[in-house]
Amino acid sequence: MTGPAPSAFYRDEHLHVVEARLADLPEDLQGHISRSRAIGADLCEIHGVEPDAVDLALAAHDLFKAADGDELLAEAGRRGWEADAVERAFPFLLHGPVAALWLMQEAGIDEPSVIEAVTWHTTYAAKMGPVAAMTFLADKIDPVKVQEWPWLEEVRDLSYRKRAEDAVELYLSRLTTRLIEQGEIAHTRTLDALNYLRLGRKAML
Repeated sequence: MTGPAPSAFYRDEHLHVVEARLADLPEDLQGHISRSRAIGADLCEIHGVEPDAVDLALAAHDLFKAADGDELLAEAGRRGWEADAVERAFPFLLHGPVAALWLMQEAGIDEPSVIEAVTWHTTYAAKMGPVAAMTFLADKIDPVKVQEWPWLEEVRDLSYRKRAEDAVELYLSRLTTRLIEQGEIAHTRTLDALNYLRLGRKAML
């Protein structure tokens, strides 16, 4: 999964702003972000994806994950995000969109590939670019998560075997199956992304 490098942006300046906010997060969340950034660097080298953009996205992706549901709903509304029914029921889904809005509104980062990656790193979305895919996978195959959910081992292995689209598809498939079996709700955005990937694969057969 390769693509053109994103348009130039001042990575050092922007990363400094993001990392200043990272310092205020709980230690366990800081640890997750650090591990994800290391994995992201590996995946970018394997897949030929712009590493600076992925690193910036991963540094920022969970900036608001420690916020509670009411805070996320309020922050999303204040920043102009119209939460859908699933997001209102499960506000933790808003931590990506809120982080992306913060990047644009306060950190001055408007690089589309980075904003896309941060916005949809939880649910994923159809037609995601390579920066978003690397960000998504690096977040999901954090070794702590793999230890907690052993089925992620296969997602990790596919990611490192240069099969990013297969890895994303497998993750989305396992996630939606688990949610349905547990009587939970799968976001329609996730289902649309899974269908998009499967339709693309069928078109190549």
